[in-house]
Amino acid sequence: MKKTTKIRNHARKLGIYLCHEIHPGTAAMCADDFNLLVEACDGDKSLAVNADPSHCWEGEDWETRFRKVASRVYACHVKNFVIRPGVPLRKMAPDWPDRAMQFTDLPSGDLNMARYAELLIHIGYPQRYCQVMGTKSAPLIVEAESAYRDLDATSANGIAYVRDNLCFPVAGGSFEEGMGA
Repeated sequence: MKKTTKIRNHARKLGIYLCHEIHPGTAAMCADDFNLLVEACDGDKSLAVNADPSHCWEGEDWETRFRKVASRVYACHVKNFVIRPGVPLRKMAPDWPDRAMQFTDLPSGDLNMARYAELLIHIGYPQRYCQVMGTKSAPLIVEAESAYRDLDATSANGIAYVRDNLCFPVAGGSFEEGMGA
């Protein structure tokens, strides 16, 4: 808390959100860790989250994680991964194909990316982003990484995948409202 006071004070003064990507090896490796950091910093409003579901591979699923920190999600990545069964998760392998956890192109990973986009809507990410940035839409930032595929091709595939599968008209109400319930 003491080490970050100066930067947090400056961020608040400038109206900037410091978006932490909850990630293995950082100060907050799960949602509970992040919420403890916020609590230790007296609820500092400058502390925010960059949602990235591809780092939820040690027991905390992405839906649980982002629901726990929902009001602090101001940015996001769209990234997918697979876990190779039978390979130790923390195995120190310098060659990516030998690792247990591997990033993939968006369509072939283990995550349901459409459900992730829906969760971002549900937790209010687009509204918060648009309010802070003064825009009419919120970005879905493709973060491309792959153990096997060329990164430029992975990026192009990701951008097309987001355009074709994750950008959709948002419902204006529920089915029940439309039926007069």
